[in-house]
Amino acid sequence: MLRLVHSPLPKVHTGLTHSSAFQIEDSQVSYKSAHGTWMFELYGTHIMKTTFRPHGYLHHEQISNAVIQKPTVNNRVVVHEQEQVIEFGSIAKISLQDDKYAYQFGNQENNRLAEYFSLHECKGFRFQLEKDEQIFGGGERALPMNRRGYRFNLYNSPAYGYAEGADNLNFSIPFIISSKGYGLFFDNPSRGYLDIGKTNAGVLEAGFTSGELTYYIINGNSIDEILRHYTYLVGRQPIPARWVLGNLMSRFGYRSEEQVKQILAKMKEEDFPVDAVIFDLFWFGDSIRNCMGNLDWANEQAWPDPARMLNDLKEEGIKTVLITEPYVLMGTKSYSESKPYHAVSCDNETYTLTNFYFGFGGLLDLFRKDTQDWFWTKYKKQIENGVTGWWGDLGEPETHPHDMYHNLSDLGYHRLFRADEVHNIFGHYWNKMLFEKYQEEYPDTRLFNLNRSGYAGSQRYGIFPWSGDVHRNWSGLRAQLPVMLGMSISGVPYIHADAGGFAMGERDPELYTRWLQFATFTPVFRPHGTALGDADPFAAHIESEPVFFPDPYKSIVRRYIQMRYDLLPYNYTLAFQQLKEGKPLARPLFYYDLDDSNLLKAEDQFMWGDHLLVAPVLHKGTTERRLYLPKGEWYKFNSNVKIRGGQWITELVDINNIPLYVKAGAFIPTTPGLKNTEAYSTDALNITYYPGQRSSSFTMYDDDGKTNESWKKSAFELLYFEAAVEETRYRIRISSNGGSFENKPVLRKISMCVPALNRKPTAIKINDRFVPVYVGHAKDGNSAEAVWNPATASLQIACQFAGTLQSIEIIK
Repeated sequence: MLRLVHSPLPKVHTGLTHSSAFQIEDSQVSYKSAHGTWMFELYGTHIMKTTFRPHGYLHHEQISNAVIQKPTVNNRVVVHEQEQVIEFGSIAKISLQDDKYAYQFGNQENNRLAEYFSLHECKGFRFQLEKDEQIFGGGERALPMNRRGYRFNLYNSPAYGYAEGADNLNFSIPFIISSKGYGLFFDNPSRGYLDIGKTNAGVLEAGFTSGELTYYIINGNSIDEILRHYTYLVGRQPIPARWVLGNLMSRFGYRSEEQVKQILAKMKEEDFPVDAVIFDLFWFGDSIRNCMGNLDWANEQAWPDPARMLNDLKEEGIKTVLITEPYVLMGTKSYSESKPYHAVSCDNETYTLTNFYFGFGGLLDLFRKDTQDWFWTKYKKQIENGVTGWWGDLGEPETHPHDMYHNLSDLGYHRLFRADEVHNIFGHYWNKMLFEKYQEEYPDTRLFNLNRSGYAGSQRYGIFPWSGDVHRNWSGLRAQLPVMLGMSISGVPYIHADAGGFAMGERDPELYTRWLQFATFTPVFRPHGTALGDADPFAAHIESEPVFFPDPYKSIVRRYIQMRYDLLPYNYTLAFQQLKEGKPLARPLFYYDLDDSNLLKAEDQFMWGDHLLVAPVLHKGTTERRLYLPKGEWYKFNSNVKIRGGQWITELVDINNIPLYVKAGAFIPTTPGLKNTEAYSTDALNITYYPGQRSSSFTMYDDDGKTNESWKKSAFELLYFEAAVEETRYRIRISSNGGSFENKPVLRKISMCVPALNRKPTAIKINDRFVPVYVGHAKDGNSAEAVWNPATASLQIACQFAGTLQSIEIIK
């Protein structure tokens, strides 16, 4: 296994001669080979950067801003000129031979070989793969989690109606993780590819058409550790506003204010929690085609007073999100004024798209500051009207001809760049623009940017990417697991799908129900699909909202949406874990353990955080679900039945539920009955502790759910739950870091549930005082008491928490 070890890093002078092939300057060691120059730098003790600059290579610009850290300056470097070896203290050792080299980390016995190559229009690197090595990541792919044996493009590509097997989708990330304990990040946004043992079974090949030839080796003993180092390098996602984790009502698309309000009223009447309405392209036009670029409300009959409508929805606790695109079409309101800001041809003339699905027009050159400033004026008008968040569509860009050029002079480059040179980072700079404009003009707002494309590091700009125009069928549903998990371990944590499916297909209540059950445990819950009516009579018209489905499906979906709202304290804490440590919200089973081969085989299930195991039902008519429980003990979420892990099991299923398990030792916080996050409060907090055989703990994050960068302003609180397991008792402690925020509860009423206790405890102590233990139901209604229910074999303990340490002792 590759690994880096910690060591002191004082600088060592090597006494190199002026004629040496090696040079040391600050943090960088370079070596001149026959075909170019190798450059090596360390970023701390877990990351090494390698760059190769071939002789005569002209387009070696680095237009990516993905990396936000600086190299380690005071490295302990020793160069052995005769042997052509570089030693970075005890951290890394590099042995060079012209355009090849072998690298070794820490106490690793075997060298791993790497080399530069140039083939046709591509240049890049090749790496030796071990026989049993597996490779994960690479961004959005509907492929098996182990991508070894595949060759796919590094080129953001829309795929209408895709399903399983789609290898090139909207969001490529040139970052992969090996089962041998290292990651590789190729920081090059030009058109490229990864060939992971397809052409040559023992070779990983990464090729690019332009740009600096750079990669970073990132070491760690697990996916978790590698991802923590990678996200340290490129950034992590800020905590979203709490409403983002609610139910976002959406379809393609709402045609009028009246329609929106009618459907919303129906959702509330039928007791469905909801937090937002998302407006697709009909807000700026009545047709799918030839309206893109109006960038304003277009039909006064459909939308008579947008500002009033937005305010009305706000008064109901409903947030609003508008779609935008980077294309401006001929004949729209903004076309003439936008033309100076369009991408151009090679002779610097405005480029007119003539093969774009939505109409003739231009693509905004969002690398230019003046273009960004102009585009922002259109955003700001709607923000002032009351819009809460944004949806950026077609940002791959969807249509991006090879002979289109972009102006990167504001990035310090004074030539025009071909579309293929900048394609993969176009959406990233759009994300950056919106994030930074909000920072400048709305610094107290947590940005919601629902988008479809970007690059490594885009997550730090507050993006919530969806997985594109997936087919509304069972294969489309199954495709979402590798897409979500592949993106999650590529550092993009809020990937999600158009729940229920987007394109084509037929009305299938079973599929819809299974998809929304799965979506309950994904980063964003947003049912969305085509329901176009007469706007496109050839497209499937299937409503996305659950109120339009019959029972029992409607009631089942209602229960799962309510479950998502109940779990908000847990889910919101997952967002904090992402910010603090780079952990994705959805995690493959092998996230912490690459040694158990069964975890690698169980690709159709995943962990939601560290404590909930989700096994979605992915085939029509399923009555049995085979799944793997990792080592340890697990509880069935719906029945609290305890099962031994480390085995494959088969569970009987019906339409009412999907298999859901809780890891023994977990604390799961909930706030039952919430219908809108505006009413969220932890003044009454339910905590379920699932007893394990070992001590365990959980840290819950709480703040006001809206203040931007509350984590930097110390406007938050951490609640600590700890359990010590002894032969005769459980000792549970509740404490706080003492943090504070607006409307923080002064006193919390804690209801602690402990399931799977087959007999009444001998006694219960709270803060060393015995409290009454009742059977069946409480009698006194005291602030501190316990009830053991023999029918459910569970214990309910009531106590109050005012911020000082609370101890609960359950004597068996």
